[in-house]
Formats: sequence, structure tokens, C-alpha cells
Amino acid sequence: MVAVARDLEFFAGVMLVSEQSVIYVVATPIGNLEDISQRAIKVLKNVDIIAAEDTRRARQLLQQLGRDKVEVVSYYDQVEQEKSVQLVARLKSEKLSLALISDAGTPCISDPGYRLVREARKAGLTVHPIPGPSALTALVSASGLPSDRLLFVGFLPNKTSALLKEAKSWRAANASVVFYESPRRLKKTLAILEEVYPNAEMAIGRELTKLHEEILLTDILGAKAWCHDHEFLKGEAAIMLHLGAAPSESVEAAEDLRSQLKKEASLGFEAGASLKDLLQTLRDRGLPRAELYQLLLEVKGGLDEPDAR
Repeated sequence: MVAVARDLEFFAGVMLVSEQSVIYVVATPIGNLEDISQRAIKVLKNVDIIAAEDTRRARQLLQQLGRDKVEVVSYYDQVEQEKSVQLVARLKSEKLSLALISDAGTPCISDPGYRLVREARKAGLTVHPIPGPSALTALVSASGLPSDRLLFVGFLPNKTSALLKEAKSWRAANASVVFYESPRRLKKTLAILEEVYPNAEMAIGRELTKLHEEILLTDILGAKAWCHDHEFLKGEAAIMLHLGAAPSESVEAAEDLRSQLKKEASLGFEAGASLKDLLQTLRDRGLPRAELYQLLLEVKGGLDEPDAR
């Protein structure tokens, strides 16, 4: 029998019917148990099955919620592809409801889950998010760094060459970057980031929402000093990086860039593109917006002169 039907309401104002197979993606506390929402509690107390990244941690949470007897299935990275198909097939055939939870925070945010959600949507099942705690949003909200544009990259590559390539790619995003890292590896990561972004600001969040929560706003040098003092810490840290100004290019490289952009702008104007169009097209080529705007005005002005036709 489906356990959901008795007292669980769907929170957009629609009653959840017992015949419906449904998956809830449920955010759980990253430290402080009081951060769990009333919606999350209600779902976890009423669904038929709970798919958990770590069944032991899930049982601890469920015991505190008074839901000891519910079926809990293991759902982690190594089994995700196989289990997602099995679970969706079971939900459909038995008309069951399932809550997906990770170790802590929001599933699918650098945690297992997206394959299950994708498989469910392909099969026509309803998937509802039950939002809540996340180390990503917790750090961003309290960092003091620009947050109008964000690039979340999860866990960084281990190999130096791959990490360097990854870091260099961030510049094109024109956004603050958020990633997760262990305090033990952060020292090595900072050495590479210093090469690419020596002017960066960063926020380091550790033990977020817990008793010994620490959020440090600093630069690369300050972050390296922090790592020296926290060399033997366990767990993970959340890092937010505001890239800062790019290192000065050589005069020759800068002139080459301007020359290339002028050629492309000239061809664009002759093809009928507007100044606004070209600002959008060429905005990520490495020239500051104000400088690019002036360059485009120069090119357009030259084309408009009678002797330039």
C-alpha cells in the first residue's frame, strides 16, 4: 500500500493522489539539524521508499524524525546508473513514492541523483524538488563576493595539468567560481590558481552551519596562510573565487588582439551587424567592455567616412 495518501499535501496547492508514482528530491541539513524544512520532514515521514547516498547517515536522520521503519535503499555514485532504472521501474509498477537524499545538502549538486531524475522524467514520473540546505548557496550568501553571475564546478581535477586547464577556462565565464575542496588539497590548488589569477579574492567556508563554522574572506596569500594553519583538517571546504583583473598582457599581444578584433568588427559591420550585435559577439575575446566599445566606434566611424568606402 502507498503510505503517502494519508496526510501528505503537495505544496503547490495540489493534493497528492495515492495512485501517483512520484519522486521527491529532498535537501537535508549540512550540519545544523534545525535547517531541515517542514516540507522535507513531511515528505520523509510519508514516502514509501528513501534512496540514500549513505544508508547509515540516513537512518540517523530518520530516527530523529521518528521514521525508523521506512525502507531505505542505497543509492551512490557507483550504482547510480543501474539503480536508477530499477527504482523507476519499481515505482511505476507498484505506484510508489520515493524521496532522494544525499549525505547532506541538496541531491544532484555534486552528489548522486541526476540519473534517477532523468530516468524518472523519461518514464513520465513526476519529480518535485524540496529545496533547502546547500553548501553552495550557504557560502555564496555569506561570502561578501559578487554573486550576480556564478559558475559552480563541483570538485576539481586531481592532476595538475587538468586543473590548470580547468582554471584557465573560468575567465571566459566572467563569473565568480565556486568549488569544493579538501583542506589538505587546497594548498596545491591555490598554488595553481595563483599562477592564473594572482589578483583573485576568495571566500573559504568550513563547518558551514555547525558549531565551529568559519567563513574567511581573503586573497590568495591569505588563503595560503589559512591552509598552513589548517593543514590537518578533515572534511571538505567550500571555496568561492572572484577572479579579479587579468594579468597584464604584453604590448605585442594586446596589439595583435586589437588588430584581429578590428578586422572582425569591420567584416561584421559590412555584413550589416549593429554595434550592439558586435558587442555581444566579441565580448568574451579578452578586451574590457569599455575598451571594446571604443574600438567598435573607431571601426564604424572609419567605415562611415566617404574616403573609406
